[in-house]
Amino acid sequence: MNATHQATPDRKRQKSATLLSALTVLSIFLSGCVVNSEDPPQEGQPDEGELTPEPGADGGDEDGAQDPLASTISSSTALGSDLQIDIYTLERVSPDLLRLQFGVTNKSSSNFILNFGLTVDDKPNTASRVTLIDAQNQKRMLSYEQSDGSCFCSSWNGTISSGSTEHMWVAFPAPVSDDVESLTVTTPLTPPLMDIPITESSETIENSGLAEPEILDLTLISDNTEDQTGRTENSEEVSILLSSDVLFETQSSDLSTDSREILQQVATEIDDASATVVQIDGYADNTGSDSVNIPLSQDRAEEVESALSDLVTRDGVTFSVEGHGSSDPIADNNTEEGRERNRRVSVTFEK
Repeated sequence: MNATHQATPDRKRQKSATLLSALTVLSIFLSGCVVNSEDPPQEGQPDEGELTPEPGADGGDEDGAQDPLASTISSSTALGSDLQIDIYTLERVSPDLLRLQFGVTNKSSSNFILNFGLTVDDKPNTASRVTLIDAQNQKRMLSYEQSDGSCFCSSWNGTISSGSTEHMWVAFPAPVSDDVESLTVTTPLTPPLMDIPITESSETIENSGLAEPEILDLTLISDNTEDQTGRTENSEEVSILLSSDVLFETQSSDLSTDSREILQQVATEIDDASATVVQIDGYADNTGSDSVNIPLSQDRAEEVESALSDLVTRDGVTFSVEGHGSSDPIADNNTEEGRERNRRVSVTFEK
């Protein structure tokens, strides 16, 4: 019997461009590369519903097979390069709606449970967490929901058999301006696929009702590899990610000698902002139990709060502190690099 791998579930749908989703996806965006496909997947059965391509349409041959516009391989699953995503089309099917068609291929010798790998808890076996980035207008488009809260996209049974391809589609709101000719596709499992051209489709869509489109400001991020800090910001909020390995001694909540300069920079930003409340959150990797990790992350967040309270000079600033233990990881806890990234304290405040 074949072994079965399973994708790690994602526990939240990001309704805003938060620190964790931005850091995970956009750090991949900065470092990932897209590869050309030399082995297009075999055509499978199309999904049922209104948004199925006709055989031979959109650049395919008369048997329905399509050459992908771009391909990328997994960077955050156990399959690694044996899991490949191919983009087939990004089409405008109405003035306000785009359809993305893509395939997920399992090249390994084992079955793979994709499950929540491309989605969130309440929409299993869909691609609801695939997003589009409009770099021209600095916007991110989330997948459309129907008025009942379900994803306006295809679904599957959760498992991709060894050597097979699952064909999927998902609908998105159109860009905010008509002159946008291409977009970047991001997924939770792979580096992004850049410069995917938007084409016009002759098909139309009939739907009983869609929820309001979700088009977010694109969060900007920068990383400092020397002191292992990260930063995200949008038009309203700043989040600064601080490495616990830099701030604290091992398995300790005592601030290190290197932490003072870093926290002084954070305090200066708080002084220059208008925020009256600063949120400080502590996190740990998954080494050890919650009985150790939660108190340790809480103690570390409180130590950062105590230091910032002394360093911030502006009146009227209060702090909200919480330790989360090993919940909400932003990297793979199966690697030392991932665990190091998950040991962190975040400082979030309005501009």
